[in-house]
Amino acid sequence: MNLADREIDILTTIVDIYIHTALPVGSRTVSKASSLGLSPASIRNVMADLTDKGYLEQPHTSAGRIPSVTGFRFYLDSILHLAPLSREEKERIRADLSDDRAELPDIFRQGSRLLSSLSNQVSLILAPRQELVKWQQIDFILLRPGLVMAVLVMQGGILHNKVINTDSAITTDDLVRYGNYLNHLFQGRTITAARTMIVAEMDRAREQFDELYTRALNLAEQTFSSTTPPELFIDGTKTILDQPEFADLDTMRDLLDLIEERSRLLDLLDKTAILNTPKIALGREEKWGELDNCCLVSSPYRTADNVLGVVGVIGPMRMNYSKVVPLVDFTARVLSQFLTSRF
Repeated sequence: MNLADREIDILTTIVDIYIHTALPVGSRTVSKASSLGLSPASIRNVMADLTDKGYLEQPHTSAGRIPSVTGFRFYLDSILHLAPLSREEKERIRADLSDDRAELPDIFRQGSRLLSSLSNQVSLILAPRQELVKWQQIDFILLRPGLVMAVLVMQGGILHNKVINTDSAITTDDLVRYGNYLNHLFQGRTITAARTMIVAEMDRAREQFDELYTRALNLAEQTFSSTTPPELFIDGTKTILDQPEFADLDTMRDLLDLIEERSRLLDLLDKTAILNTPKIALGREEKWGELDNCCLVSSPYRTADNVLGVVGVIGPMRMNYSKVVPLVDFTARVLSQFLTSRF
């Protein structure tokens, strides 16, 4: 549905005021803030038209208007102007996410903390899925006869440990040979590719009656027998206490439940992993139920080969998008640059 220039100007004014105040906006307020020079009565007529078209809502009969989800979507797709980050903000993000000496989880933890601080929202960083990163080295540690710990180091410093029951006759020297063989075969390949190759190599080893290769591949297969969900780093939960939308205890409890229920957050963030640009998901559009008035701004981070994870911010639909979208996008790009250098 097309809007006239006057309607776009008034809708923009209402959205901007509502984002900063969280209160319904009246015609007199719009008249003072708008550059149109229209009287409150004329503004009321346009607001009534925008309400009839579904771009505004009236919470109470005597109250002003607030943007509907349709109004927010129009604003995001057609009106929103992104504010450039300051030099100081960019330098802080680069400094916190570019420490070559830091372990990867510490980078994600610090990045999440900083993003929450800069956005005043709840921040999320989804760590890389193990299947997408590359094999660097595997070692086997003999805990006791018949019990081995596999330690897989993936590029970027990601670790995967697994305790495996084995033949009690396997020795430490055997385990060293198994590790050398597997590292020669799979080093530099993604975990997904390594899993596929393991099946083919096991068939070949059986045909050749090669016991060493068969045992090594069996250990590798058991190492990957269960997939660990990617770690999710969350910060800023306390910031929701400052948002008027979450003053209601039930609404606050719903958001806290979502944050605790990591599987739902993973599903929301996974939808961003296939994109190359920031995504703004509005709860009412995505049918989030009790969180219909929330939104998620997210952006994937990647290496040259593939998407590794997602950076995001979740909060009320009344979010300062002009600031939050550039913050999320820049954080994802800095992470991409940093991980490209390590992967």
